[in-house]
Amino acid sequence: MTGPSFEQFDPSLRELVAILWRRRGVAILAFVIVLLALLGVIANWQPGYRATAEVGLIPVVTASGDRASDGAGPRAGELTAQQIETVIAEMRSEETLATALAVLRGAGIGFDPGGVENSLANGPAPRTGTSETDAINWLRARFGAERIGHSAVIEASFVTTDATVSQAALQAIVESYVWQREDRQKHVIRSRLEDTDNQLATARGDLFAREGDLLAWQQQAGMLDQEEGALMLERVYALDEQAEKIGQEVATLELAARRRAMANGLDDLLAIPDIAGHPMVAQLSQRYETERQEFDRLDQRYGPKHPIMQGRQKVLDDLYAQLVDAAMTVSGQMGDALASARERLRLITGQRDLWQSRLNDRHARTQGQGQLQRAVALARDNVDQLSRHVQTLRRELASFRGDFEILQSPTLPVSAEFPAKRDLMALAIMVALFAAVIAALLRHYFDQTIADDFEPQDVLGVPLYARIPARNMTDGRGLATDGGGDEAIGHLAVLMRIVDQNRKPPPTGSTAQIIAIGSAQTGEGKSHIAHALASCFAGLGHKTLLIDGDLHDPTGGENTNRVFADLVALLSGETDVTGFKDTAAKADGHTGQYWHLGARMAVPGSIATGLIERHLRPLVDQLRNQFDYIILDTPPILSVADGLVAMGLADVRLFVLRHGSSKKRDAKDALDRLATAGIVASGIVLNGGPARPAYGRADMPQTMGGRV
Repeated sequence: MTGPSFEQFDPSLRELVAILWRRRGVAILAFVIVLLALLGVIANWQPGYRATAEVGLIPVVTASGDRASDGAGPRAGELTAQQIETVIAEMRSEETLATALAVLRGAGIGFDPGGVENSLANGPAPRTGTSETDAINWLRARFGAERIGHSAVIEASFVTTDATVSQAALQAIVESYVWQREDRQKHVIRSRLEDTDNQLATARGDLFAREGDLLAWQQQAGMLDQEEGALMLERVYALDEQAEKIGQEVATLELAARRRAMANGLDDLLAIPDIAGHPMVAQLSQRYETERQEFDRLDQRYGPKHPIMQGRQKVLDDLYAQLVDAAMTVSGQMGDALASARERLRLITGQRDLWQSRLNDRHARTQGQGQLQRAVALARDNVDQLSRHVQTLRRELASFRGDFEILQSPTLPVSAEFPAKRDLMALAIMVALFAAVIAALLRHYFDQTIADDFEPQDVLGVPLYARIPARNMTDGRGLATDGGGDEAIGHLAVLMRIVDQNRKPPPTGSTAQIIAIGSAQTGEGKSHIAHALASCFAGLGHKTLLIDGDLHDPTGGENTNRVFADLVALLSGETDVTGFKDTAAKADGHTGQYWHLGARMAVPGSIATGLIERHLRPLVDQLRNQFDYIILDTPPILSVADGLVAMGLADVRLFVLRHGSSKKRDAKDALDRLATAGIVASGIVLNGGPARPAYGRADMPQTMGGRV
């Protein structure tokens, strides 16, 4: 996490002062340029003058019980936030601004009293010849209104570069809205008064018609007495009671008549209660029953042939004949009574129906008269109510008082609002100072980055060994080229061979030259240079070994001309070093391939540091006599301590810097750490820079696709 994308430039206050003093030329130049530019802008600045006024909404309850303000609130005497927002929108409406514009033009204000305003202030004021729409838009853009707290008071303002125009425009807008609002409210009252007058005239005509209908009905129906109706109803009830009684009598007689018609003898007639209950029939029936019982008693004593019994038999037959005649006589009388009862029932029912018809007719006439009287009373009440409403509306129109008042008239602004030129001057000085500080810091920051004109011998005290151009460049015709990278790597390889020829072999008799390639941070391109250099040595016929000493972040290599072996296995003892040496000894050194020892996967920090610190030097000593060149790709020096261990094993120590990415302070810190460990870098390799003619023309087309 120490790459270029995670670096922070965080100097202390003392360092910041030192940086500003070292870069005082750039700071002064930036300060002067920015200040002059801002002063040129401020010179054309037109200050704005704000005229303010306060208007208030008064929820007036009229005499008619309606709200005077537009829209009914939740309760009488209250104003909602929606109503106040509506008032603000109406003050900015086109109708209000058009009226105010006409008032201003009538007052001789042409909106161009002080010349054309600067666009940085409030925009150019419309001239006298501008269109109606442009002038209204100009008024709307400079007019503002907002509610003061939670009250029903609105603060209106108007801003322009002329104080007099600001006051006059605001006065015209506010008064125009007050006039329009009152006119709308009066128009509402007039419309309601006109509608009420029309309703009153219609109600009076309806009352006149209903009174005429009532008079005509009374003339036709005559006088109706209340007691007469009660007597008629009593008479109907009495007749109805008589008819009910006679009806019960008729029903009884009809039942008896049906039973007489079905009778076959004296016993059947006596079974009828009306015949059996007749006094004469009852007396004869009792005598006959007594004689029959006496006959039965004597018959048991004397027998039927006795003279006494014969006399008794004759008496009994006479009584039976009398009883039959009496029963028949009563039966005939009951038929006459049924006919008489039916006739009486018919007469009583007729009289009842006649009186009922008279009573219904009287009730209909009484009900019609009452309905007409109620209609006349309702019409009269409607006329009275409308008359009172008309009088109320007329009084309200005569004593009209609007619900919108000017609490504070527009004031003439005496000073320009913020920012004035004095404020802008102070702001310009502060901005210029800030720009100067930023320019000095940027200059210092970018001066720390390695550029193409960087001379490591002068800055770091280390000679420059090679400049490696950036990869994937294009020539003048747009074709891909390596920008001379292969040629630069070849020059570096030749330089290493020259250094190797001047080197005294160690007492052990080993011949391999150990080249360590390190950098301060990740992303400098050292792994690419290491593989390219190893591939170049192998192409020249040297047995070359590349050891990727960065176990924390191993790379797979960028060249296919390699034979890979697991470095972690050799360091940890899982793989026999002797076997690897035998395999490397049998390999042909002229195949163009190089050996690559690297980790197959990342190793945790403490384990990786332990393997490098304890086992890398013995491994290199054992492999040194098997190769011509051993290249150590070391971890970043400022990241982990493994880089110092690997750099200490080398004969030649190359320190890689990346053009446009590496920082001078990082390079100095890394070299200081090496010096602390008693290690001195042999040379600097500047990677990723632009191609130079020393490596051929950068736009030279590729003529050969293979390797010589």
